[in-house]
Amino acid sequence: MYVRVSLLLLCMLCLSATTRAAEPTWTLEQLMSGLATRPTSEKRFTETKTLSMLNEPLLLSGTLSYTAPSHLEKHIRTPYEERYVVDGDILLVENKSKNFQRSFALQSYPEIWAFVESFRATLAGDTQTLRRFYTLQLSGDKQKWELALTPLQPAMLKTIAGIRIKGRADQITSIAIVETSGDQSLMTIEDR
Repeated sequence: MYVRVSLLLLCMLCLSATTRAAEPTWTLEQLMSGLATRPTSEKRFTETKTLSMLNEPLLLSGTLSYTAPSHLEKHIRTPYEERYVVDGDILLVENKSKNFQRSFALQSYPEIWAFVESFRATLAGDTQTLRRFYTLQLSGDKQKWELALTPLQPAMLKTIAGIRIKGRADQITSIAIVETSGDQSLMTIEDR
């Protein structure tokens, strides 16, 4: 009787361990699939930039807007007003107080293009485009994940050491950028 109970307990333990091992893990494909289900998004952001040339961090805030497949806008509202609008292959930079407006074709500026895609391709769930510019490493689980992007282009690697995007489920909650100079920025993103 004792042997039967022991064998039964042993079988139950083995079955339990096998069931746990068979549970699916959080994958890059699952993350990108979830992000791709959001065709539009508008969020508030606060960004802290720590720059060696400044005595104290620069604090920015404003809104981020995304409309699939290729429209992305960062509108800084404080401490000054400035807009960055990417639509397809064109980047528009606008600062009305300085009477400044300039457009760029992203393909003419590969480093800027790669930087833009770190945001836009992630929001679009576009793994193929991300892999064109970065090596990708996902850690965590569905409720608390981190996607590390390391630039592939030598020219960009001279400036950007890495980008870390954090989130939960199909929402991005922060983006950290570390430059090779030691300068860095942390953008926290939340619902409006």
